[in-house]
Amino acid sequence: MAATPRRVGVVIRTLNESELIATCLETLARQQPGFDLDVLVVDSGSTDSTVELARAGGARIVEIAPADFDYSKALNVGLEQLDAELVVLLSAHAIPTDERWLERMTAPFSDPRVAGVSSRQIPWPGAPWWETERLRRAFGDATRHYEAGAVDEIVFSNAASCIRLSTWWAEPFTLPAAEDLEWAERVVAAGWKVVYEAEAEVYHSHDEGPREQARRMIDINRVHSGAIGRARVIRQAAGLLVRNAVSIAKLNEPVRRKRSYLADLLRMVWFYVVDFDRSGTTAERRRADVPSPGRAS
Repeated sequence: MAATPRRVGVVIRTLNESELIATCLETLARQQPGFDLDVLVVDSGSTDSTVELARAGGARIVEIAPADFDYSKALNVGLEQLDAELVVLLSAHAIPTDERWLERMTAPFSDPRVAGVSSRQIPWPGAPWWETERLRRAFGDATRHYEAGAVDEIVFSNAASCIRLSTWWAEPFTLPAAEDLEWAERVVAAGWKVVYEAEAEVYHSHDEGPREQARRMIDINRVHSGAIGRARVIRQAAGLLVRNAVSIAKLNEPVRRKRSYLADLLRMVWFYVVDFDRSGTTAERRRADVPSPGRAS
């Protein structure tokens, strides 16, 4: 007699993801040894065919107004509508690299103290040098387990994670951005464990300009550093500049291309220093871009 497939919920956040949403859903559907998936797409105002493609791929759809968007809210809206022990959280452009990804992501939950598991992220072929280097540093090739008292900085990203729903009911997401790291630190402090599973990989990388790269780092660093002085921001920027300049120098690339990379690096570091205090979070900036009544689009 065949075993009953394990039921797993899925929340996918989308905004104009028509390029990859179908691939994301198809890859999830092929996961082995077989899962009963309840897939919910939380869309925050797509103007392309994302919603239609997601619905055609079998997903349920929840739409939230762009003006109401933040990363925690999008996840919380989806999670409260699911009934499963475990829920996968994905960005639509984070694509599992094989059909055993979900098996590896759910295996650590055999330990009842595990609250969440985060996936390794690797760059898409042809990703910019900065993304390749960022992902190499952020997501290593060794699985790690974190619990109270651990001294290592936690690796946890909701671009590709799996959480225990009962833990989320006790500890929902709260921050408008970088909500994943703060949540992982909070549940570990409360006595749970989280796992970085290096054997479960997704393709996930961004092709962003220097200012967007700087703002992404600002979102993350604010979680750990909060309101910090300008001197510390400048020290962080200097360290970033030195580390990445060394990485660029080591690349097996033509000199002209390395000069271009260095120019982008300098711009990114400049924006990091300039924007740290005055720019809002990514979610706040997205809301600010939404036309209001009487405002030109």
